[in-house]
Amino acid sequence: MVAATASTTPAAAAPATTAWALGGSSGVTSDGSNFLGPTNAGAPLIFKTYSSTGSAVSERMRIASNGNVGIGTTAPDSKLHVVTQNTAVKATTTGSTTTSRAVSASATAGTALFGQSKSGLGADLRSTSAAALQATSTNYYGVIASGPSGGVLGTSANYGVIGNGNNVGGYFSGPTGVYGSTAGATAILGANTNVDSGVGVRGTGRIGIHAQASVAGTAQALLAEGGQYSVYGSGGTTAGVRGDSAYVGVWGQGTAWGLYGAATGTSGQNYGVYGTTSSPDGYAMFAQGRVHVNGTLSKSAGSFKIDHPLDPDNKWLSHSFVESPDMMNVYNGTIVTDDAGRATVALPDYFEALNRDPRYQLTVIGDFAQVAVSREVEGNSFDIRSDRGGVKVSWQVTGIRHDSYAEAHPILVEEEKTEADRDAAGSTARRGSSAGDPRAPKGPDAEIPETKAPPTPTLP
Repeated sequence: MVAATASTTPAAAAPATTAWALGGSSGVTSDGSNFLGPTNAGAPLIFKTYSSTGSAVSERMRIASNGNVGIGTTAPDSKLHVVTQNTAVKATTTGSTTTSRAVSASATAGTALFGQSKSGLGADLRSTSAAALQATSTNYYGVIASGPSGGVLGTSANYGVIGNGNNVGGYFSGPTGVYGSTAGATAILGANTNVDSGVGVRGTGRIGIHAQASVAGTAQALLAEGGQYSVYGSGGTTAGVRGDSAYVGVWGQGTAWGLYGAATGTSGQNYGVYGTTSSPDGYAMFAQGRVHVNGTLSKSAGSFKIDHPLDPDNKWLSHSFVESPDMMNVYNGTIVTDDAGRATVALPDYFEALNRDPRYQLTVIGDFAQVAVSREVEGNSFDIRSDRGGVKVSWQVTGIRHDSYAEAHPILVEEEKTEADRDAAGSTARRGSSAGDPRAPKGPDAEIPETKAPPTPTLP
């Protein structure tokens, strides 16, 4: 092999037939006319060393005729091809700035850095005080990882994997998008620190999020905390949120409202809250405490049910409500006429403001006598007269409401049934013609994924 050595004038190029000096050569051109290497086509440039007297001269590196460099291989198939039983490439930087890099890889297309192992790790990156791996892409993915056991395995005393993005912190897809398992506190924690927008955890697909607790007792399959709504479900064609359980389907608990239901449809028959039960002894709705209806209450039947006064520990006592086609109020009492056979019955001071068309009923108590209403209601009172003095009279007055709410919302005594009402199981028109109430919400049964968890990732 020949190249140039120093000429008499250092600035002048050495002849092409001059040998390289072991102590170094000068006067070498920078245009590439002086070089070290073979001139016959297809021949590689081979470097050999002699490690000891007990070994032969061995090849350590070669540059193939196509420019590929091979270390430990005689057939390099890339620009740098290293084959060894130990560490193939070791890069260390002693720089103390953020711009110092032990290895820098870039690509205009394809893959900048690729690691593959048949039984070990494709890449093992470690750091004692900073990020072990930083991957940045301007318009695609920072990291693409795939493997039969797991695409990415992150272990840490704090966070195994952290995803942070201006749009999406982490996006996962597949038969199971994200599988979290822990023997400690939280399998998956999604947090959003933007007070104006953003989502802590968002799932899309046939089932967006499937959370499963593998133990009973106080374990939570899904725990959502904070925000304006801890859990917000929207866009569901059947339900925003559905809960199925062997005990309570959906549990609502709050300092102001335990459960809030609103039907936003502006026409047709809809329901803010619909409750049903499959048990003949159950209750479609059960309220423990006071109940107020700010509107008209309609029912098929009504009663009160209290502890039986003669056996309160063992029996109930039920009475049916008194029904009327009018919005009627009832007032009653007893009074004794004076010596002249006269008496004035005082009614509540709101009687005439609340009631119209008063009706009267008088009953004599203790003896036979004649009584009559001598003056009808006026000034929230009426007068009674008996044919003799000292007569005890039981009286009853009814009135029909005519306050502003009653006038604006009169009871329709007779009206046509809707088609849904006709098909309802409780309708006498077609009793039993439908297995369920057609007014009830309809939707397919939820397709719950199989309870078998994905295989546990294989740790290196």
